[in-house]
Amino acid sequence: MTTEHASEVKRAGHWNEDDFAALIGGQVNRGSHTDKKDVIDQQDRSHSVKAGTWWQVFLYGRERLRTNTIFQGLGQVANIMIACLDAYPPTYADYLRDKPAAKRRLQPEMRNLLAELRKPVIFRAFLDKALFDGGNAEYLTVFPGPAAAPAHQKVFHVFHKADVVQTLTNAVTLRNSKARKASETDDQKVTFWSSLQGKTIGEIEDRHDGPVHYKEMKFRLNAKGVFEILTNQIAGKSQPRPRVFAYGRAARLFK
Repeated sequence: MTTEHASEVKRAGHWNEDDFAALIGGQVNRGSHTDKKDVIDQQDRSHSVKAGTWWQVFLYGRERLRTNTIFQGLGQVANIMIACLDAYPPTYADYLRDKPAAKRRLQPEMRNLLAELRKPVIFRAFLDKALFDGGNAEYLTVFPGPAAAPAHQKVFHVFHKADVVQTLTNAVTLRNSKARKASETDDQKVTFWSSLQGKTIGEIEDRHDGPVHYKEMKFRLNAKGVFEILTNQIAGKSQPRPRVFAYGRAARLFK
């Protein structure tokens, strides 16, 4: 993603937050969004607002993983992610000189990360931390349409964090990536496979595609894939506001 594209994505995200807040009479949190609190509703409950094709859930460097107390409490997840980053040489220029060696060093660490995340308790806690900052946000609110749509055409869908975590835990299978062509290498990512769509809807990988975000751990989810899972598997739907739908626990709690 170019710097210009990243700026466009950020602006579109702000528009969606503004439009959702206006619909529910809430307030936008323009502070640090690392806590996932994008919009606060009239009951003082917080919403993480997502839109676009892919959601970048986090992009963490070594120090962030080392010092984040919640991540450090998720079994060995943070330490294994650090080991994944440490599989790469200190600089991007060093990596370019011998890519295959770095990829070979990464393989056992990504297998270790898969094994750790496959533990049900760890995986649920990981999703809660990644998507809701360990409970700092209570709802996932999704706008599935194009980010540049006019405000009056936007329809938002609200899910309670407990439903999101439980549904995704049950709906996805964690795997290591496999090479599809000769230039690729097995076991470079942890992927989220959905049987509902028959495809990968998420992935955890370390950035090594340029010097700016070199050696940072990235977790992203496919918006359409996640939205289809949530709307198909969370029972109960209400419309508490015009152009706002709520599901499951959110249908009962979000008024």
